[in-house]
Amino acid sequence: MTNIIDLLIRHRKKVLFSGIIITIFWGINLINLSIDGSFSSVLPETDPDFLFNRSVEEDFGSSDEVIILIKNQEGIYTKDVIELIQGFSEGLALIKDIEESKVISLLTLSGFETPGAGNSSWNEALTELSIFMKTDPLAAGTLVNSEGTTTVIMAPVSGELALSENRLRSLVNQVENLTLKYQLEYPGTEILLSGHPIVNAEIMDKMANDLYLLFPIAVLATALMLLYILRSFRGMLIPLLITLMSVIWTFGLKGLLRSPLTITETVIPVILISISCADGIHIVSEAFHFMHHGMSARKAIIRTIGDLWKPVVLTSLTTALGFASFAFSSGQSLRNMGLFLSFGVMSAMLFSLFFIPVLFSWYKPSKKHEERTHYNRQYRLLKKIEKATVFFIRWRIPVIIASILVLGISVGGMLNINTDTDEIRYFKADNPVRQTAEMIEKEMGGLSILQIVLEGEEGTFRDLSMLKSMAVLQRKLETRAEVSQSVSLSDTVSYLFYTMRDRNPDYFIIPDNQNFLNRLITIITTGDDNRSSMLSSYVTEDFSRARIMVRINDSNTRVMETLLRDIDGDLDLFRNQGLEVGFAGDYLRLSNGRVIVKSQLMSLSMTLGIILLVLSLIYRSFLSGLIVALPVMIAVLFNFSVMWVFKVSLNPATAIIAAVGLGVGIDYSIHIFSRLQLLRRKGGSFQSSLVNAVAESARGILSNALSVGIGFLILLLSAYRIINDMGWIIALTMLTTSLASLILLPCLLSLRQRKETSAQ
Repeated sequence: MTNIIDLLIRHRKKVLFSGIIITIFWGINLINLSIDGSFSSVLPETDPDFLFNRSVEEDFGSSDEVIILIKNQEGIYTKDVIELIQGFSEGLALIKDIEESKVISLLTLSGFETPGAGNSSWNEALTELSIFMKTDPLAAGTLVNSEGTTTVIMAPVSGELALSENRLRSLVNQVENLTLKYQLEYPGTEILLSGHPIVNAEIMDKMANDLYLLFPIAVLATALMLLYILRSFRGMLIPLLITLMSVIWTFGLKGLLRSPLTITETVIPVILISISCADGIHIVSEAFHFMHHGMSARKAIIRTIGDLWKPVVLTSLTTALGFASFAFSSGQSLRNMGLFLSFGVMSAMLFSLFFIPVLFSWYKPSKKHEERTHYNRQYRLLKKIEKATVFFIRWRIPVIIASILVLGISVGGMLNINTDTDEIRYFKADNPVRQTAEMIEKEMGGLSILQIVLEGEEGTFRDLSMLKSMAVLQRKLETRAEVSQSVSLSDTVSYLFYTMRDRNPDYFIIPDNQNFLNRLITIITTGDDNRSSMLSSYVTEDFSRARIMVRINDSNTRVMETLLRDIDGDLDLFRNQGLEVGFAGDYLRLSNGRVIVKSQLMSLSMTLGIILLVLSLIYRSFLSGLIVALPVMIAVLFNFSVMWVFKVSLNPATAIIAAVGLGVGIDYSIHIFSRLQLLRRKGGSFQSSLVNAVAESARGILSNALSVGIGFLILLLSAYRIINDMGWIIALTMLTTSLASLILLPCLLSLRQRKETSAQ
């Protein structure tokens, strides 16, 4: 390796020029980056639940809708509010991706007709409308809140909309312009927007804002940390430059492959900046150490690479393989994140080994290193660490027992972590989109819709007993506190029977005569009124497939999990009749949760397995590999118990914590063990070599943990709550893994050595 470094330095101008040209190439591809704000990107397109949901959308249309919340403290039953709703609905009908025939408001539901001139006619019409919305079986409690101060317009959108960033942005821009227009015309009425398209657009906007905000802050924070650690401005620029190059290469590759950024991938720059500078810190700090002893910059960097290239390769490899374990995740978002982070980490390794020496060879200190006072402080710190290491080794048995207890608590915490994929809660509590969604949950029945899909033979859902069974299930559903409304074909039939019986509430039922039911269905399918046109939302043309739309007033994933578990027995009523029962709509959030949990377990086990395999091969001993990995594994699992205590959910962002913790944290143990082997080869005793290995590695490890931790704490500035959680937990992981490596690893190594000595 030293010969290679010497060759690169001799041709350093050519190496520098080549690196710049390649970086420019990757940089040009940054213009091809796009953003995907859809939470469904966690699911693979081959996932059975995803495919089933797509087939349901093909039969019934998309369940996604733009929701316009209209709020007037003096009441919505006024001429101005009605005109606002009419005008807004007409404007929505002109937007390409909105399904005009399925737009629902209190006006379309009631069949409201604008009265003629005169206040008395308006007053009568508004009074009738108010009575209708309070007494109509389908309207009551759905589109107007109980106080009569809030109403909503629901505008279904094309199912293909979520697949196109440009179409989604165009739709949301048009709806926002419409909102601005009518907000200016009716200043006394508040107009708010919600629904999955609005949420996805907000996610994309916040993703872009996060990139523009967090990246420069991360660069500045890293620069300041490097300056503090290395005490040299020019020394700070070297690892910072190679870190920036790794980010450009990684995002350039994403642009070249036209791979869109998902919500979790917005943190890639911060992760790479935090992680990639680690090797640079070790290399430059070690080179300064040799310069302190009189070496020139060229000789110091060649000597440094000769000593450190193996641990640098090993730490980078284990970190990259940790991220690469997500390649086996079935979700596109996690899979892409893992693969591109692996590429970034390996790029940073190559820069550290081959580009830092070239840049460092030009380095000339402003004053002699031996005159710098901070080396005296380093010496005092070294002595304190030596004393602490001797103390912990002496008390190694209590330390190991305490670690085992922590491991047990951590496993318990891991098993009790909540999985939540509610994209509304991705935002902070003060986000306007989240606040509007929570207002809809509280006052209007919620945004979350579970679709229960029933499948049988052609004509199945013309059968009287089948419709009655659907009505029975709906009545059971609507007794539950979390269910605000359910709608199906049975409601459409019941409503027609109700209107034919002079709107007598006693007749909002399925008629008991099959022949009469057949006539009602014929009337519905051949009618041209608004309610008849909605039939296709609940049953297919051949009546072989039907769906029940269940609106839930709490979008928390566990609420839906509990609901499905509790009604599973009720669904046997359909299964026993030979029907297939499936779920769609927001049920995909449960599928996302399943994928995240599976990915987390797979990543944790694969990362640990890969690390053990690599360490065992490198150190030619499985026991050595296990001992090096064990402190980091315990520290990483401990953070799952922290998540449990602080009620941090497992989601697309926090799902990477284990991979980052193991992949980065293992570096600390590797540096200590590699230093121990180096000192042993120089002839030192095991005890003195172990203490010196910890002492000599401690400053670099703590500096690394501090810089990486501060880098991740920058994620607290993100607009996303889940990114905030990921940031502080990984920062905590850096602290726990570094301390575990410095305290527990020497205890384990000392215990092993003592047993081996006793056996001899």
